[in-house]
Amino acid sequence: MMNRAEFDSILDALMPDIIRDRRHLHRHPELSGEEKQTSAWLADRCRELGLEVRERIGGYGILAKMHVGHALPWLALRADMDALPVEDQSGTDYASLFPQRAHACGHDAHSAMLLGAARVLSRYRHNLPCNVAFIFQPAEETCSGAAAMLADQVFSDFKPQHIFAFHVYPQLPAGSLGIREGIMCAAADLFEVHVQGRGGHAARPHEATDVILIASHMIQALHHIIGRRVDPLAPAVLTIGQIRGGFAANVIPDHVSFSGTVRTLHPDAHETIRHQMIHIIRQTAEAWGATASFTLHQACPVLRNDVACARASREIFASWLPEAPLVELDEPSMGGEDFSEFLRHVPGCLFRLGTGSSPATRYPLHHPSFNIDEQAMKHGIGAMAALALGYERLQQAL
Repeated sequence: MMNRAEFDSILDALMPDIIRDRRHLHRHPELSGEEKQTSAWLADRCRELGLEVRERIGGYGILAKMHVGHALPWLALRADMDALPVEDQSGTDYASLFPQRAHACGHDAHSAMLLGAARVLSRYRHNLPCNVAFIFQPAEETCSGAAAMLADQVFSDFKPQHIFAFHVYPQLPAGSLGIREGIMCAAADLFEVHVQGRGGHAARPHEATDVILIASHMIQALHHIIGRRVDPLAPAVLTIGQIRGGFAANVIPDHVSFSGTVRTLHPDAHETIRHQMIHIIRQTAEAWGATASFTLHQACPVLRNDVACARASREIFASWLPEAPLVELDEPSMGGEDFSEFLRHVPGCLFRLGTGSSPATRYPLHHPSFNIDEQAMKHGIGAMAALALGYERLQQAL
């Protein structure tokens, strides 16, 4: 088994390759459910390492397995690989080659780091205390990829004892590792509202049913739910992200739709919001002579980090990466993360990797100018690999 100095030397030696890989992925982003080229490229890199690769799991998902011994337990490490439908305004020489497609959430870095961890561990595969499964997941941004991979039997011929993932975080110092026990991310619901009325001429609104005006009343009322119907001690967020309707400035359309998300940490708050949304949408439509339909479905459940796994991981990181600051996260994120689907079946944790070191690397996730301090990936790769190298400590936590 390697010592810490050798481990650090290997990480340093790999960094040019990891940065190259991340920039390749950054230049070629693919949206959720469309990760065909990304998946094929990552699968080829895994095969070059001698891993057993299975493709097309739940869409374009990949499972790459490192067999060490039949009697050994399995550790799973997961990275997402899809991009966002935003314009890349990072201003780098490796910016996206495609309009309205960008890795503005760091999934390029996640995939490059997981590949880097596979490179590190492949050098010592015969001395590892566990088998390792590397999972490259599609469609995280639509909160559908993890569930699709599970439905497609990603664990059909093995069952991991633990599973872990990392997410870059520009609000933390570059190279730091953010850890939290218990609730890490909110449950996220997607909703859509369709309002149907009667179209007409803009000069004769009394002969029409103005669905745009009706939708605006609905949106205003929906935003009051959090402040006036939800317990202030139960965090919740309701956001409208899309409005679609209208054909011309002088035409009152006959339909309009809008959609958004609801994020909660507590089931009671979720139920209150759902009930109030139904009431507001139905009553507002009826009051103005329109009809409306409302759909809401859970995109991903609350993400809960296993307490024992978090505590054991903290010890592993301190042992293998003593130079990486460990940050105790005081609050959960209201962002949704479908890694929670995996944690429904296997104990594990999601960690934050700090990537902020300058104004250029502190833009928030999903911002068109989002970018990372690439040197931070060294600690991301190291932390992933350390979970395998120090796996005995995790076994003790079971």
